[in-house]
Amino acid sequence: MSKQNDSKEIALGASIRSLRIEKGLKIVDVAKATGLTSSLISQVERNILAPSIYTLKKIASALDTPLGSFFADSKETAPNQVNNSPVAPSNKPSPVVHINERKMLSPGKGVTFYLLNPDLSGPIEFIYNIYEPGSNTGLQQYSHPGSECGLVLKGELLVTIEDESYLLKEGDSITFESNRPHSKSNLGKEPCLCVWANNPPWF
Repeated sequence: MSKQNDSKEIALGASIRSLRIEKGLKIVDVAKATGLTSSLISQVERNILAPSIYTLKKIASALDTPLGSFFADSKETAPNQVNNSPVAPSNKPSPVVHINERKMLSPGKGVTFYLLNPDLSGPIEFIYNIYEPGSNTGLQQYSHPGSECGLVLKGELLVTIEDESYLLKEGDSITFESNRPHSKSNLGKEPCLCVWANNPPWF
């Protein structure tokens, strides 16, 4: 694992622990609220275990906080790209998110999400996804309010909605109601790059 990934996971575990303590909760309290084991939560906080989206969402719900709050201060430039904008900075919030300004959301090992919106205050959440070979959103399906649409830019992604699976390849897109239990995985031999929109935002 790279030092870059190490720092991401350390920040995630520390963020979860800080929010839990801030709310006056013990690990056992979060375990009871989520149905997860105290051992699992402890391992997530100590960065021994890389949690799936399913696990993180349950922890976020127990802490009564948006999932995105675990990554609120995380930023990273996407590989091999820089911001060459000639426009001078303004004091007003910009509607543009340059590649080196994207907030990085990393819900699990091998899965990296970059927020393409300036923040999560609007009606739509727009995410750039990178799924490394063999990665997935978790063994268990998850669900959330709203609807979503995804487009595969490179590679392939297996999207499972309840008991139906769809293999998306480059150029394929999919739309479905997010309250239907679903999961995503990359069974291919190369990274899958895709963009995903959620309405309303659920991170």
